[in-house]
Amino acid sequence: MAGDPDAPVRRMLEQWAREMPDVDAAAMALFGRLSRVHAAASRAIEAGLAPHGLSRAEFDVLATLRRAGAPYRLAAGELAASMLLSPAATTNRVDRLQAAGLVERLPDPADRRAVVVGLTRRGRALAERAVRDHAANERRLLSGLSADEQRALAELLARLGRSVAGHAPGR
Repeated sequence: MAGDPDAPVRRMLEQWAREMPDVDAAAMALFGRLSRVHAAASRAIEAGLAPHGLSRAEFDVLATLRRAGAPYRLAAGELAASMLLSPAATTNRVDRLQAAGLVERLPDPADRRAVVVGLTRRGRALAERAVRDHAANERRLLSGLSADEQRALAELLARLGRSVAGHAPGR
């Protein structure tokens, strides 16, 4: 079982075929595989960030600020929106990073009632090291696929994302 990460999905397919042969379980298998890959990739990504002393959540803040470009600052609402998070969740992450000296809160020059979050010099240096290692780690995770397979998978996942979003409740 440890040697074949797809064995549980195949076993599930066999069980459904035996127990309810009239049910097509192919979609369950696909989403099961997606869930298993996501869980394994998340563990590998967290492990890759650990040497930098960062959780994935903290890395997301630093990386979002770094990719915003100089001066590596975003309004708090923009930062939350860029990470698809609530303002409260963003505040918790920023609090931890500010306590660690990696980000700072500054008055927003456009709106004195608002705050801008920016990388400190130390935060920028850490973000750059972590992003380089993170990109290498993700390339390693994808190394079992050719470049063409990676492009095809990216397109298929984008199409699946649009399909799932189109069927989401409340849409």
